[in-house]
Amino acid sequence: MLRTVIIEDDTLSRFLLREMLGRFHGVIEIIGEAGTVADGIKLIESTDPELVLLDITLSNGTGFDLLDRVTITNFKLVFITSCRDHALKAFKYGAFDYLLKPIAIDELKRAILRILKLEKSNADLALRMEKESFYPAEESIFKTVALPEITGFSIINSEDIIRCEGKRNCTRIIFKDTSEKVVSRTLLIFENILAPLGFIRIHRSHLVNFQNVVRYIKTGGGMVELKTGERLKVSPKHKENLLNKLLFNKL
Repeated sequence: MLRTVIIEDDTLSRFLLREMLGRFHGVIEIIGEAGTVADGIKLIESTDPELVLLDITLSNGTGFDLLDRVTITNFKLVFITSCRDHALKAFKYGAFDYLLKPIAIDELKRAILRILKLEKSNADLALRMEKESFYPAEESIFKTVALPEITGFSIINSEDIIRCEGKRNCTRIIFKDTSEKVVSRTLLIFENILAPLGFIRIHRSHLVNFQNVVRYIKTGGGMVELKTGERLKVSPKHKENLLNKLLFNKL
């Protein structure tokens, strides 16, 4: 297995990345995590990893600061960051890939697959990654979501969520009990997490739990009605995907 460390200061981003990597069972072994430059250096030098997943912005410096100071460098480096402007500098530091947040699991899979193909000794792992989807089976799907709070996380059952509404860099989450929560994460991040759990994007601003859709209305360019009675507009961009799902069991 590819011995891997995660160096990321945002606890939710680290959690999400760990959950994605967990799907590559038998291929990726997470041997440690860190959130600061100093802890990242200690982790790399004590574990000698084969793969380092590194954020650029860390709590007491940058990923580049870490690379300037670390003495062990015989690892493959993949930057995972929300910074679009440092790609050129990252590749000058020997980055194998540069992935922008929110990370799509297919992009992560492609990066890992390319790394595996570099070594003949990893041929079996590479073949396995090409053949398997690495998406969890329906019965084993991880059905909880960790929402950040000031003091930590709240663990929410995804089935309790009616819908999510994007508000610039925040997302408003509406629950079955009519309570709401605003989280400082983009709707795209929630889409990546919740799409495998039965959620579908219907609009730039709306992600809905498919189980709560009770009606499609053609007027007004297309709308869905939820169990709550709410009606939400469907954008042309997302209409075809929605209708394909709705009409799958059409009589």
